[in-house]
Amino acid sequence: MGSNLNRNDTINYILQKYDLHLNKRRLPVEIPDTGRNDLAILFKELDFKVGVEVGVAEGFYAEILCCANPGVKLYCVDAWQKYADYRDYISSSILDGFYEEAKVRLAPYDCTLIRKFSMEAVQNFEPNSLDFVYIDGNHTLKYVVEDITEWSKRVRPGGIISGHDFRKSNTSYTAHVVQSVQAYTDAYRISPWFVLGSKGSVKGETRDEHRSWMWIKD
Repeated sequence: MGSNLNRNDTINYILQKYDLHLNKRRLPVEIPDTGRNDLAILFKELDFKVGVEVGVAEGFYAEILCCANPGVKLYCVDAWQKYADYRDYISSSILDGFYEEAKVRLAPYDCTLIRKFSMEAVQNFEPNSLDFVYIDGNHTLKYVVEDITEWSKRVRPGGIISGHDFRKSNTSYTAHVVQSVQAYTDAYRISPWFVLGSKGSVKGETRDEHRSWMWIKD
């Protein structure tokens, strides 16, 4: 493959790889038997060389992205800072510990840790400069919409905009990822867009508990 693929090239590769058939009246398109580890492999197959993860914590998924794609330059964006709108039950000392753990875990790879809030960090990147972004930051409406809107501008045409936790809120968890992604794709007529894994559990198939979503930049 090649990192200069356009949108149609990337879509066609995904459709062929996963043996998918598009029905534009039924979105998102589910990719059965896949999880976000498979997404990291897909980035490698597409020859994606530069990407951002927003929301890094201890660096577990960043390490997966780097192991699957040894040539990648990964920018890891996370404030690692306590603030009122997000997980305020976590102390500053715990978040400092997450940062130190991420530094050690990601030291063997070509990673740059950016300890800033997402909307501050995004200003460091030129438009169309990234092959992919994986958004896993604050999952409430304001922040998800901001992240999708601003980081999408930094992904080049043919690159992939993606993220984590495609699930709705429940009594113990507040998230607006489903609503945000559905509203954004509807407003901007993005089709197709994808969710990794089937909605219902299928015995023997890969399916992350908290599914990931993605689409290809036009």
